[in-house]
Parts: sequence; structure tokens; C-alpha cells
Amino acid sequence: MSISCFEFIAGATAEPIGDAALDIVFIHGLTGDHLETWTHDNGQFWPKWLADDFPNINVYSAGYESSVFGHIIKGDGASLADRATMLIEQVISRKPPRRKVLFIAHSLGGLIVKQLLRRCSDATSGRRKVLGLDVIGVIFLGTPHVGTSFAKSFSSVISTWTSQNVKELSHGADALLDLGQWFSGWAAERAIRVEAYYEVEKYKSVLVVDQVTANPHVPGCDPIALPANHVELAKLESKEAPLYVSLTSVLHDILGGLAQAPLESLEDLIDGEYKILTAHADDDRRSLADKLTAAGRAHSISRAERQKERFSKVLQRNIAQPSAVKRNTRLMSSIETRFHRYVTPAIVSGRSNAEIEAIIQEQVLDPALSRCVQEGDEVTAGTVDSALYYLAGNCHIGWDA
Repeated sequence: MSISCFEFIAGATAEPIGDAALDIVFIHGLTGDHLETWTHDNGQFWPKWLADDFPNINVYSAGYESSVFGHIIKGDGASLADRATMLIEQVISRKPPRRKVLFIAHSLGGLIVKQLLRRCSDATSGRRKVLGLDVIGVIFLGTPHVGTSFAKSFSSVISTWTSQNVKELSHGADALLDLGQWFSGWAAERAIRVEAYYEVEKYKSVLVVDQVTANPHVPGCDPIALPANHVELAKLESKEAPLYVSLTSVLHDILGGLAQAPLESLEDLIDGEYKILTAHADDDRRSLADKLTAAGRAHSISRAERQKERFSKVLQRNIAQPSAVKRNTRLMSSIETRFHRYVTPAIVSGRSNAEIEAIIQEQVLDPALSRCVQEGDEVTAGTVDSALYYLAGNCHIGWDA
């Protein structure tokens, strides 16, 4: 089970343009494939219109087995994260040099795109980090950004789904909410272009994705209604279709901005993360002692402050060495990401201090050290531990909810 195809859509040129201004990648949803989803009953395949009308862009369409969504919540087979990882490799493997990327996703394909972007953001691999940097926007077509409100609707769309599948998807609301909250913050921080469209007509007597469900909650993105049902939303009859008119306008805006926006380098990203992680977070200015006291950990203040100072000296000693700055930034970023993914939810749910300590060791410290060893970084368990307290001292992580 894998991404079954990643096809270049020929337009003005028969092969991808190496110096194209932009690459567009279409991702289908639950009910189709890389061609059928985007093809009207009259035979019009509108991704080719973009390839014809914009000779300075490359257009691709990715395909996969739609049955993936039956396994997203159950955990058997390929998960949403697995599919995203497979797609990352397909996109990364297109011919160089680097180009900006715009995703156009229908229905649940939008969830794959969001997971892909999260994987790139969390990645320690330079190749994946760079892909995240190159994404300039996402166009969502009838993408459900929350779980419970659309689970029952999809049972009407796909008759082969069992009631258990629908139940499990509904139970995945928390996971989708977490993914949605991450994407909202990431998109706002990166200032990428996000557009969302939703249907106003019912499919099999059901309005599958409505205005509320289709909202990705990104500043500047107001979902746009289209006169179609959930399936017809991705099938355009002619270039006069409201969606095509709207998208071509969006593309002209994006291409105009790209002319003045050079590709951001991985070095720029690392430099930006380093500056953020070595400065106090704006939303929490408490001292490390105050944070530990509030969390009922006053007994560990003395050791924590020593560890914080230890890592601070490591940073100061290596500030003039780019390789060391890169290594320490990767370490801090890994700790912060894993802490908020695994530890913060445990704190909010009221887990005991002993349980939280175990989670920190198993899900944060051990994996961070293992990654450093695998990548050949000269980092010890003590350095990883001291980096944790350094981040706590700068208020990027904390033990109290």
C-alpha cells in the first residue's frame, strides 16, 4: 500500500519546467483517484487547464488507495501520517531545483496535506524541512476540518464503509482537532495562502461539508460557497465555473508575490528557530523557579537552575560555530516539539508527577538523544537534560497547565 502515482500533467510543455515559478500538486479525497476526481462528466480534466493557462508552472496529481481513510483511526494498515510521509517522498523526489509548492486538495485529501505539513515542520531531515519551507499555500475543496460533525455524513457518500468505520472516524475528532489547531498556528506563522471552498448542495440527501466544517480557522481565510455537491465540487464543466475563476485569480496573486519572494534557505530557518528558542517566550515571563513551584516541583529548583546554566554555557561557547548552532537548534526544536506533543496533554489531563516524569523520559529525552546519536551529533544524555531545563527557563515548555 503506497502512493500509487505522482503524475506530471502536461500542458504548455511535455516535461516539468526546471525554473518554473510554482509547482501545483492535486490531492484527491475519499471517492476518487488522481484523474477521475478532477474529471467532469463531459470529459473535461481541469488540472490541465491550469497547465495550459499558466505556462510558468508545473502541475502534478497524486493518487493513492482511498481505503486509507478506513484505517486512519483504527491504526491498522497505512495511517494518515503514513500516507503523508509517502506523499512527502514523492514531492521531494521531483526533479530539482527547488520550487515553491501549492497544494489543491479535495475532501479528506486536505487532511493528508495538513499531516504532511506537520511532518515537515517536525522533521529533523533537512530534505523534509526544506519542503515545508517551500509550501506557499493550500487550497481546500470541501475538506472537513473537524471530526464529529461529518462522520455520519460520510456513511452516505461511501456505502462500503461500515458503521464501525464511521464510529471510529467520529471518535477521531480529538486527533483532527489537534491537527487543525496546529495547522492554524503554523499557517498563520508562515503566512502561507490558504483558501477554502464548500458545497451548498446535498449529495445523497446529505450536506457532507458545510461552511462551519470547511473552515480551517486561518486568519484571512473565509470559506467560499460553491453551487455544487460534495463530489461535483472537484469536477468543473468549463473555465467559466466559479471555482476556476476564483482559483485563477488566487494564482495570479500568488505568482505576483513570488516574483519578489526568494526561496527561504534551511540556514535561514535554523537561524530563526535559534533566535526564538534562545529568547524568553512573550506569553510567559516567569522564572524557572516560579514555574517549578507552581507545578509542585520546588524540590528540583536547585538542580534545574544548574542544568539551565550548563546548557546556556554550551550555547555561548559554540555561538561562533555554525555546525554547533545547527546541532543545538535541532536538539532544542526536537525537545520542544515532543514535549508539547506528549507531555503537555498529560499535564492538562491531570496525570501524576511520576507519570509525567516517565513520559518526559520515554517520549522526549530518550528519543532526542537517540536522534542525536543516529545523526552523529556529539551530544550526551546530560546535554539533552540540560537543554530541557534551558527551554523551561525561557518559558517555551513548562510543567504546569
